Amino acid sequence: MPTNLPVPAADLAVLRQLGERQAQLAESAANQEKIEAWYRHDAGHPERRPMVLAEVDYLRDRVRAPWEELRCTHAWARQLERRLRLRHYEIEVLGDDHVALPWVEYGPVIHATDYGVPGGRHRQADADPLAHNYQPPLTTLDADELARLQPRHFTWDRAAEDRERERLAQAFAGVLPVRRRCQPWQLFMPLTSVALEFVGMDGFMTLLFDNPDGLHRLMGFLRDDYLAQIDWLDREGVWPLDNEADYVGAGSMGYTRDLPRPDSPALNGGPARASDRWFLSESQESVGLSPDQYAQFVFPYLAALAARFGKVYYGCCEPADPLLDSLESLPNLARVSVSAWADEERLGAFCRRRGVAYSRKPSPNFFMAPAYDLEAVRAHLDRTVDCARGCRLEIIQRDVYVTAEQPGRFVQWVELARQAAARHRATA
Repeated sequence: MPTNLPVPAADLAVLRQLGERQAQLAESAANQEKIEAWYRHDAGHPERRPMVLAEVDYLRDRVRAPWEELRCTHAWARQLERRLRLRHYEIEVLGDDHVALPWVEYGPVIHATDYGVPGGRHRQADADPLAHNYQPPLTTLDADELARLQPRHFTWDRAAEDRERERLAQAFAGVLPVRRRCQPWQLFMPLTSVALEFVGMDGFMTLLFDNPDGLHRLMGFLRDDYLAQIDWLDREGVWPLDNEADYVGAGSMGYTRDLPRPDSPALNGGPARASDRWFLSESQESVGLSPDQYAQFVFPYLAALAARFGKVYYGCCEPADPLLDSLESLPNLARVSVSAWADEERLGAFCRRRGVAYSRKPSPNFFMAPAYDLEAVRAHLDRTVDCARGCRLEIIQRDVYVTAEQPGRFVQWVELARQAAARHRATA
């Protein structure tokens, strides 16, 4: 066992035991079936099945979830232990379509300067971590205000990456290999949420009328800054691939045989490019805009970024159905988020016609009720099956923060979702 890490020997023993279990799970026939099912799902194979995922790591119930019974004391080891235990819980207890990895991962370490203007997101010290408002530093977007914005500059901290790789390699030597992949949200490009950092939600809405030209200049500035970031990442060879058990989009998994591209240097051990990767395009902050306003002030800037990538997952919590006229032209669209607030029927028709995956996010509200109404959940899922008929379907339960102190409801939900998936497959 490695002894030259600044981690207690007892912590290393815990990690290695979890790593050994991970290797066993990864080799299992059930795990291999899930991997092949994800590939078939992405390809639209005639023998595909709907994919079912439950995201449980948002939970904030007072009752400690089973995967949080942690034994490690060192902060680095404890974080890694939690990640491993969570994945084992998803596979061994929930039985969803999360996949056990035959490796441990580390991701890019990228530093960026700011825009020359401090962000205006404000949080109270004693408030919920998700709660915030805006104290926008820009209000008019006149020439003087826009001149304060400066493009960012980026650096790749290879030394920090090397340290993490070496630490993982020592901790799991002889148990699991180490691979460089992209951790969730590491290279996410949230264009409209960054715009709100400068002008706030109220400011964004009023600038649509008070200074539309200034708002276009702000969105164009952010688009160009992100395009410059993509160019830099391509040029430096920073991108990892995300075409396997990688978190892509808003909860989906990246398994695909379409990436990397046939001409990619990554096929021969070289660096990946943006065109070899998935991209999440979303604008939850645009939910109050009309379809025409979205098409004018948001979509062209998102589309310019999406065009640089190999496959695009669109949407998160916002309903995508009002945006379908715009999404018709989104480059490389592969999956669409069908949120709890979306018109499922309209999106089902769109996904069938376009051949893109129907990525359903059922309502989390059932989990919060004093009693878990199984019949109501079943009816909710049946509605999805009806609307997604003929589509590639993935059902991803996200955004559950409380379960009336009964996290075991996720086990029941996965079983109900499996039953719904079987009905969908029977009618495909």
